Amino acid sequence: MALREEKVVLLIADISGYTDFMLANEKSLEHSHLIIGELIETILGEVELPLTLAKLEGDAVFLYAVKDEAFAARAEDLGARVLRFFHAFSNKVGELTLSSFCKCGACTNIETLKLKVVVHSGRCAFYQIAGLTELSGVDVIVVHRLLKNSVGSSEYVLLTEVAQEDLRLPLTLLSRGEETYDGIGAVPTFVYSPPETPAYVPDPSAPAPSLFLETLRCEIKREYAEVATNPTKGFHFHTGRTLAGLLGYSDELLEGIPESSIGRLAGTGNPFALGALHPGECVVELGCGAGMDTLIASRMVGPNGRVISIDMTPEMLDAARAAASEAGAGNIEFHLGYIEDIPLPDASVDVVISNGVINLAPDKKRVFGEIHRLLKDDGRLQIGDIIVQKAVPESAKRDIDLWAG
Repeated sequence: MALREEKVVLLIADISGYTDFMLANEKSLEHSHLIIGELIETILGEVELPLTLAKLEGDAVFLYAVKDEAFAARAEDLGARVLRFFHAFSNKVGELTLSSFCKCGACTNIETLKLKVVVHSGRCAFYQIAGLTELSGVDVIVVHRLLKNSVGSSEYVLLTEVAQEDLRLPLTLLSRGEETYDGIGAVPTFVYSPPETPAYVPDPSAPAPSLFLETLRCEIKREYAEVATNPTKGFHFHTGRTLAGLLGYSDELLEGIPESSIGRLAGTGNPFALGALHPGECVVELGCGAGMDTLIASRMVGPNGRVISIDMTPEMLDAARAAASEAGAGNIEFHLGYIEDIPLPDASVDVVISNGVINLAPDKKRVFGEIHRLLKDDGRLQIGDIIVQKAVPESAKRDIDLWAG
């Protein structure tokens, strides 16, 4: 194992408050990961040469800069770049706070997350293991020890004296300090406390943060995973054979469909009430659930036809695949994915069917754009879904319980 030793600047950007997020309840835990992921990506978006990513460490980003011949030219504004981390981080926290519509412990406490940065300069050894570049040495230990310090605030830059020679932050902005560690001794330091960032002002033309979309999808998948794994539990919507009767599915239409599939029906209409499918047609189903409509479509288009079913809930897809296997249907393809992004070529589909799924998509315009792209010129759209006759209030759109029950 070849070692390469270099003079380096070592930096760790760490998110304060992460531990409290991870100790929250199950729903908060999932949402915490989404939030932390967005903030980590924000920090990474600010990383420029001479800084290079060493690794992600949970709630922290470990960076380094090799002090080679090119370092001096690139490092002139290294200190300013590090301080820009705080502006970007604060803006992202503001954006996520304004876009959040969930009431769980994580989503209601995004503003408690802060950024702290520790910086140290020294030497480290680089070596390869399993194709990855690892950093080691006393100074790597020092910069990690600096995360446990006596600084009384939750947002700061803590840098050693040797690091200050490289970052060159204005001394008027710094306060002197000292940290002491077993086996290392006293480490002279400087502390920079960033000024309060102005309130975040959203850009009305910017797309919604992915947190909005991912949180919503997370909760919808949770709800329908429960339908798939515990169909007799009882939900705020009708399910199963009782629902099939309410929606006008005849006994003839359901004949031969496995009861396991019928029992997990959670739709809002009957797409086949708009007309039968024809033998040999290619059909795309948006949101197959446990596969009841899938199998009806499969029988209608026959062995020369094709049914392509897409769903974002793995548990529902498992149920649908099992039902298709039980029914002996060989003309069905199941795909895990989102109906806003369908992996099929343009003008390749005769019919698009869907039952109670499009109303759950945040970006319905994109869904209908995909439908238009996929359908042939003489293609058909047969859906059963929910419609409203007046605008939905913004407060209702931001109530996650109205989306996922």
